[in-house]
Formats: sequence, structure tokens, C-alpha cells
Amino acid sequence: MRIQRCLRSVLFSLAVASMALASPACSKPPQITAESIEDNWALTEQHEPGSVVMTVAPDGKVTALVKDRDGKPIEEGVSGNLTVKVPGKEGAPATAELVPEPKAGGVLVAKIPPLEDELTEVGYELKVNGEPFKGALHVPRGGTRELQESAKESQAIKVEGKKGPNGGVLQPVGDDIVEIVADKATGDVRVYVLDLDLKPVPIGQREIKLAIQTASGPDVLVLAPGPDRLYFTGKLKVKVNPTKITVVLKDGGRTHVVLCNYHPGSVIVVGASAPVIGILVATTWAVKVNVKPTVVVHDDDDDDGRRVIVVRKGKGKWKGKGKWRWK
Repeated sequence: MRIQRCLRSVLFSLAVASMALASPACSKPPQITAESIEDNWALTEQHEPGSVVMTVAPDGKVTALVKDRDGKPIEEGVSGNLTVKVPGKEGAPATAELVPEPKAGGVLVAKIPPLEDELTEVGYELKVNGEPFKGALHVPRGGTRELQESAKESQAIKVEGKKGPNGGVLQPVGDDIVEIVADKATGDVRVYVLDLDLKPVPIGQREIKLAIQTASGPDVLVLAPGPDRLYFTGKLKVKVNPTKITVVLKDGGRTHVVLCNYHPGSVIVVGASAPVIGILVATTWAVKVNVKPTVVVHDDDDDDGRRVIVVRKGKGKWKGKGKWRWK
């Protein structure tokens, strides 16, 4: 009897130890759920039958949630795939299947290659009980979080309700304001860099590209410097106003990526009912670029008794390299 009791005690102890080892892995909750996905730097795209909420992380982890017209998560009957296209890289786009995350309330997960390019196109094609949800995101190296953060920073510069000097769309990008405008007759695109008074200034050594989405699909325009580097120039493949524009601006070793007209937490309407961004205008390109820098003379003297002139460029950022002195 004593041996049997000892044996039962040993078996019970082993069972408890086994459960203790197994329970953390089994009970570990999902990192992102239907309740928390919107608080994890997600973008929401509104389709006719519902919406898609999606996050893309720098390491390539993607989470997605489909909601019905009433905003309720759809947990059953959802399937889909991602297609990843990196501009400038040859070969067929990479694909990844979206699979349900256990105990996440309808969240789907997938793994794509890490975001190594300054802009990566992530297309999605979902089916919800046979109903299609199709769209694409253009994300920077920082993923959807970077797009949310850049949108928050852009709010400090108020351009809503204003038009550019050529009648185009205004968008803060990093320390700059740009005007995106296209000729209605030819489809020629120009992007101007503006100062705080919305006057065009030379583009300097900046580089820019636009990821444009229309009803016919996404496209990426790498714009070239115009004559005397007064503006950027390119051409639309289709002469229609886009529904989404993602702007990539490189300047001084830094890259800024913003989603045009987007505000943190807002919903991006896609599909046939999506509002367009009115970049197409009738223009004669008559607006001149101010090539003269603003010169400000400091009243105080420096250590060697010489006055200091500072040249102000672009939006008015003081450039330490732009100093001249004379006796």
C-alpha cells in the first residue's frame, strides 16, 4: 500500500510538472487581436461590403482583419493572399497566404520579406464568403507605423482647404511642403517644393517619387528634376485623378514617406466610391520659382568682430553651411 501511495504521488507530481511546462505555450495570448489591431499602427481601407484593417511591420509580419458594413469583425469564411512587389527589383512578386490567428477574433496573419526598400507595394486580395476585398498599400521601411507617425507630424502644418500656386494638391513632407499637380490635357506631372508662404523654391538636391493608385491599379512614378532644378517632372500613364498618393522625398540623407491627405485614425475609402485627389488641372505652368534666397543679417557680432549673414533656404530652416562673413 505504501508503495502504491508513493507511486501515485510520483505520477501526480509528474503530471503537474508537465502541465506547468505546457501551459505557458498553450495559453499564450495572440499579440494582436480584433480588439487591439487598430491600436497597433493599422491602416483601415473601406470597401463597398466592409473594411480591411491591416498592419505591416518592418520585419514583414502582416496582420489583417475584415469587418462588415457595421464595423463588426468577421471571424468565419475569410481567406486571402498578399502579393509583394518591390519597385526596381526584377522577378515575379512574392506571395504569402493570410491564415487565421487562433483566439484572435478573426485576425489573419502572414509573413512577407522584410521591408528593405524605401517603398514596398503590398497588395491584398481577400474573399469573405465569396465577396472580394482587393487593394494595395505602399509602405516604407518602418511599415504602417511610419505612415501613421508621418501623418501625425504633418498635422503641424495647416494646408487643408488650400491650393498650390499652380492649382495643385498641397502635402507636408518632412520639413517641406510640396505641390502635386498634373496638366489635364497632357498628363504631365510636376511637383514643386514650396516655402511657408506657399511660394515655389528650387528643389536643391532632393529626390522624389510618387506611388499613385487609380481605378486601373497602382503605379510608381520616379520623377526627374526639371530645368535648372526648379521642380520635378514626370508623366501619368492614365490621365485620371488618383484615389491615393504616397509621396517619397529624399533630402540630405533622410527619407520621408507620407500618405497624401491622410490623418491618423481616418479611414481610406477605396474602390468605385473612393473620392479622388484632384491633381489634374488646366495649367499654363506660368508660376515662377523664386530662386533668390532670403538674406538675414544678424545685429550681433561674432567673436572676431565680423557681422554674419545667414542664407535662408526652402522652408526657412537655418543651414549652418550657408554663412558668409566680411569685415
